[in-house]
Amino acid sequence: MRVSSEVGRLRQVLVHRPGPEIARLTPDNKDALLFDDLLWLERAQLEHDAFTTSMRERGVEVLYFADLFGEVLDIDTVRKEVVDHAISPAQCGRHVSERLRHALYEAPTERVVEVLTAGLLERELGEWGIEPVFADLVSDRFHYVLRPLPNLLFKRDNSAWINDGLMFGVLATPARARESDYLRAVYKYHPRFVDESFPVWYGRDPADRYPASIEGGDVLVLALDTVVVGIGERTAAAAVEALAGRLFAAGVVTRVIVVHNRHARAVMHLDTVFTMVDVDKFNVFPGVVEQAEVHVLTPGNGSRMQVERADSLEAALHAALDRPLSFIPTGGDAVGRLREQWDDGNNTVALEPGVVVAYARNQETNRRLRDAGIDVIELDAAELCRGRGGSRCMTQPLLRDPLP
Repeated sequence: MRVSSEVGRLRQVLVHRPGPEIARLTPDNKDALLFDDLLWLERAQLEHDAFTTSMRERGVEVLYFADLFGEVLDIDTVRKEVVDHAISPAQCGRHVSERLRHALYEAPTERVVEVLTAGLLERELGEWGIEPVFADLVSDRFHYVLRPLPNLLFKRDNSAWINDGLMFGVLATPARARESDYLRAVYKYHPRFVDESFPVWYGRDPADRYPASIEGGDVLVLALDTVVVGIGERTAAAAVEALAGRLFAAGVVTRVIVVHNRHARAVMHLDTVFTMVDVDKFNVFPGVVEQAEVHVLTPGNGSRMQVERADSLEAALHAALDRPLSFIPTGGDAVGRLREQWDDGNNTVALEPGVVVAYARNQETNRRLRDAGIDVIELDAAELCRGRGGSRCMTQPLLRDPLP
């Protein structure tokens, strides 16, 4: 595994196909589960299948989280560890957690994956041999004993590769906390990774916990020696400082560009307004490049680091890459570009330099990308788009070719 750029040819990627956890969104619980709308599951699955097909057609190996998670849960000791952590007395109550744990130890793997990802309703306790009398006692106001994880669709956030090391996301909201636990189990125990030796840049130390949150949507690997990190609604300055210090200490990165985002749902991550589409081109929301507050971190003496304020993001990028750069703004007029940014027009994943996947609905932004020489693979995704995440959000690159 190695990711040393945003645009090197993508060879291997981790995704999560929408599952029953999406069908458990309701008008009452969607806000608590960080969704703005309800998705039609079957159509979302078809759209996701088209997305993964477009990547395979470009030579990308697509791995599915549910498959990897199921394979580690086939290991008895791992299943017990994961189940015991997820089905805790604090989460489900002592009586229910004790009985549900033992039921899950023996259940078919597919059912265990479903419970851990799609959650458990109070009415379903009887299926696991648990007295219904406890249902009202342990369920939350949405009738869940264990809440679903619909945000698993967005594999970008819960971990991210930076060069040959891994950053585990410390997620900013309780609704997503279990996602990182499950990814840790996959990376620790799955045969694909268990024999690999790789550093963990963040998320392993006991101090790496909320409120020092960081999510992968705020982390862009600009080049072998440079990382761009956004601070905002989901990523805290304390986490960025710790991550930068470890990258510098290991000698794998010499520059971290920190972009301060406004705290707003429309800009929950840096990659909702800024993504790299070629070695010298960026897809950006107007104003970010010129107006965002930007600091540049570099190694200092000993454990200290140097912090300098940059004139602009454009100036910081030019200094880091030392080549002419182009910035392609979101398409449309003042209203149109707000709509296309909201629909993830700036959230594109590169399959290779100059080739990206984008939602078809963002017609003006896609036109501007093509006018700039970018090959845009359009994805017709009316349902996936309702989740407020584009092609970059839905992918966790594991391996990219290095740039020359």
